[in-house]
Amino acid sequence: MPAPDQPPPSAAHRLTFGPSLRIQHDLEFKAIYNERCKGGRGPMVAFVRRNTLPNPRLGLSIGRRVGNAVVRGRFKRLVREAFRHLQHDLPRWEGGSFDVVVRLHPHEPLSLAEYQELLLDVVTMLASRRPRATPMKPEPPPPSIGPTPQNRGGPA
Repeated sequence: MPAPDQPPPSAAHRLTFGPSLRIQHDLEFKAIYNERCKGGRGPMVAFVRRNTLPNPRLGLSIGRRVGNAVVRGRFKRLVREAFRHLQHDLPRWEGGSFDVVVRLHPHEPLSLAEYQELLLDVVTMLASRRPRATPMKPEPPPPSIGPTPQNRGGPA
């Protein structure tokens, strides 16, 4: 329940983490990794790819090196919560938003505010490095030099 001095969150700025905000399928993870737009801050490494959705999406890849299942679960909850609070503050581009996959290196747990700061810093840095839109358009073929209907030769 919101504090009495704060208005309730509007429908446009609800702080949820529903299925539309998750990257779940292996092919989506592969597409983001293949984009090769990667950067890190502290123990956090993020991979970013543009999407055409109105909202950003988050995927998590927390390996066993980080700790046992309890430790990995704690890290996942903290990063999800950081994303949930930042989802409306993350950078956007004129055609949509970004898909973000987060990996963590082994480290001592940080506070929620520190994870929010790391996530915002790394996504902002990577979003500003994106010089091209996704998908890239293929270059048109060079003009044909061979015979065309106008210069085939022969009697006219």
